[in-house]
Amino acid sequence: MNRQPRIIFGVADSITSGAALVIDGRVRAAVNEERLCRIKMAMGWPRLAIEEVLRIGGVGPDEIDAVAVATKHLYWRPTAESIHGYFDTDWGRSKNAVLALGSLGSRVVGDVKLARRVYYTFKKLLTRRRQPIIRQTLRDEHGITAPVTFVDHHLGHAASAYYTGGHEDATVVTLDGAGDNLAATVWRGKAGTLERVHTVDSYDSIGNYYSYVTHLLGFKAHQHEGKITGLAAYGRPIYLDAMRSLVSYRDGSIHNTARAFHTAALARLAAVLPDDAKREDVAASIQQLLEEVCVGYVRHWIDRLDSTHLGLAGGVVANVKLNQRLLAIDGVQSIFVHPGMGDDGLAVGAALHHAAESLPLDRREQIVDAIPDVYLGPDYSDAEIRRALEAEGLPCNKPADLADAVADALMRKQVVARFAGRMEYGPRALGSRSILVHAGDPTINTWLNARLKRTEFMPFAPVTLEEEADDCYTGLDGARHSARFMTVTTDCTESFKAQCPATVHIDGTARPQLVERNDDTGYRAILEAYRARTGFSTIINTSYNMHEEPIVCTPADAIRAFKLGHLDVLAIGGFLVHSPQAGADVTAVDAPAASEAT
Repeated sequence: MNRQPRIIFGVADSITSGAALVIDGRVRAAVNEERLCRIKMAMGWPRLAIEEVLRIGGVGPDEIDAVAVATKHLYWRPTAESIHGYFDTDWGRSKNAVLALGSLGSRVVGDVKLARRVYYTFKKLLTRRRQPIIRQTLRDEHGITAPVTFVDHHLGHAASAYYTGGHEDATVVTLDGAGDNLAATVWRGKAGTLERVHTVDSYDSIGNYYSYVTHLLGFKAHQHEGKITGLAAYGRPIYLDAMRSLVSYRDGSIHNTARAFHTAALARLAAVLPDDAKREDVAASIQQLLEEVCVGYVRHWIDRLDSTHLGLAGGVVANVKLNQRLLAIDGVQSIFVHPGMGDDGLAVGAALHHAAESLPLDRREQIVDAIPDVYLGPDYSDAEIRRALEAEGLPCNKPADLADAVADALMRKQVVARFAGRMEYGPRALGSRSILVHAGDPTINTWLNARLKRTEFMPFAPVTLEEEADDCYTGLDGARHSARFMTVTTDCTESFKAQCPATVHIDGTARPQLVERNDDTGYRAILEAYRARTGFSTIINTSYNMHEEPIVCTPADAIRAFKLGHLDVLAIGGFLVHSPQAGADVTAVDAPAASEAT
């Protein structure tokens, strides 16, 4: 009898490629290639991530029992944004022919079904070499000879949400741009097993239309959709009817009502909008359409499957405003958005799916468990950190109580960069690689974004002690677990709006991170020390990176961003570094009266 695989290695080579390690059904390490190669949303073969995950997990290549590779068919983006690997071969470059055929069939031949068939068939032929190349690369470059399986793109997303959501009976919905020729799927999760019950073809993708708008408004598609979400609050959805003519919800599914394929769809979108359309109104229109379509789709399947816990994954659910609307659907008891909701979570999802499939049916339920945290990346010793500081000539000290020292700096309105412990997995900075600052100055969104060379429309996110959440936010019931990972917006109380205006969006919402009582990363200790000084339980947490760069990973990355961002204080490992540019005449945060403190 073959033994049950214990150690499963997950790999994803699509957008934001990465690797993950699952041992005995639990995620032990997960890193995306972008953090290591320093190319945002890097795609291609994740050589660096594979080696780093093996190092973190203390696992040798010969100890791996199975490899699960996410996505059966290759997904492409422009080669300038890809990384080393088989994307650089001649057959890989022929992706342009696939895209050209798809748009040609739609615009010239006029037969959309024929265009889709040609596109998918030719794409499948071009990517046929991918699977043997991956097996060979794992063997020759990484010494991994374990059996390799390929997991459907949306199954990887669904597994990531289901097996980390904590509810063995759940409706799982994936909403994406496209992957393995699908844009959305619905699954019934029961007793540790996923059953697919509905699919939406990538031709009918609402996510792609959102990306078309992102591109049309001058931002980077597949990267800057969050800017559209923030911009939408400043406009009016006056083009909603026009956009409904392109994509809509009806009869339990999502439909491309424009009957346009790929580049033809982008042209059709441009055609329905006037030349003088304000970008705020365009953003508001696509945001409302997204909410309308996705709420209709999810409501239908929640009712049909009669399962009140909702698991979510896929790039579309990076949209935190949408997630708030999904939580509000009648019949939804709770939502869980997987922390690595986009393709950055596919390696984890593929490995978890393989782990579940390897178990007998009566034992699969044991894998369904709420993910305890996302601190799954590398960490660095104080000795390594000291060497990096000395190499840059930065004087530092080691306070007896680092949390107190950071709280003092925050109270003086200084901007603190925090680098501590294991790096977060997923797109959000959640305290280990974060920039922290007090939340009482509404102008901070302007001047701090300028320092970091960012162009953002949403305010910075608040981080709050979990026991104080009800004093700050409303409507969090059913999403408290998701709120630990900053994946949903919620309405703010009036007292919170007055005390922490820098974190409240124009529509009165915020995207909080809740820190649990059992947090032992040192993050909670900072919040408690800050509350003891000011009466406030909330500070700002924004990602520790420069504009268009990945979140920092190493001490060297942290020091570089600290200098370029002209930040005031660097709390790195056990050390505290003060910038020579930091102002000495900063003013302490006023402590509110006890009756006003959150």
